[in-house]
Amino acid sequence: MMATHKEEVIRDFQNQYGRFKPMLGEAQKVILDSAVSEFPVFVFSKTLPELGVQLYESIDQKQDWYVHATSLEELVAKNVVDPSRIEDFKEVYKDPSSYFCILLLDGTVAQFAFPPIQGMPFSDN
Repeated sequence: MMATHKEEVIRDFQNQYGRFKPMLGEAQKVILDSAVSEFPVFVFSKTLPELGVQLYESIDQKQDWYVHATSLEELVAKNVVDPSRIEDFKEVYKDPSSYFCILLLDGTVAQFAFPPIQGMPFSDN
């Protein structure tokens, strides 16, 4: 059975995620400590996203990811999250001292995940 595009994107992200965790941890600490936002979000995209501040530049669009740091506030301002859904988002948002918030983008795939800082995203751990 062929994997769907979404499944392939998630698998590719999972395979690459480990090398980005130290960078995400440092960026999340800076965002929280400097009170930029209580809701940091990391955007992983195969194409250059028009969101946030670039943390990592993709060197190969097929194999690599752009990584940007943004926030719930910017996602609302840029109409990625509807203002009427802010409270819903805050309810599912997990404690940033233990979890990252990832927005995974690739073509038609746009998915949020909240992987534990110590675990693997999109899995049962």
